[in-house]
Amino acid sequence: MAAARRGGHRAPVARVRRAPISAALVAAAFFAGCGDGETPSPQSAKPVGKPSAGSVVQFADCGDWRRGSTAERFATIKELRGQLTPQTSPTAASPLADEGAYEILDGACQFETAESLRLYKLYVRAQGFAPLSE
Repeated sequence: MAAARRGGHRAPVARVRRAPISAALVAAAFFAGCGDGETPSPQSAKPVGKPSAGSVVQFADCGDWRRGSTAERFATIKELRGQLTPQTSPTAASPLADEGAYEILDGACQFETAESLRLYKLYVRAQGFAPLSE
């Protein structure tokens, strides 16, 4: 009946009880990311492969991909997109989303026999067909 007088809303006490649990879950998730320092953060991650002329795009291959962390792999995709998207585009946006590129590269590179496949060749072909899959 008290809830009816307040317009059907629950009493603030229920929120107060959940606040410590929510805070604990957020803290646990935050500290789970901390650790040995082996996995770089997405902001500081460098692309996989050996750089040449300031970019890894030309020589990065599936072997490099497989050895990289998730953050390094997304940094590689960002660099691939930056180098392989038409520069005449005012936005330089790629029709291939980063998550889609990750799935394609990860699937192609999962086999040991794909060790020397160049990532840029896979990316360009996937980028070309991306508009057809929408």
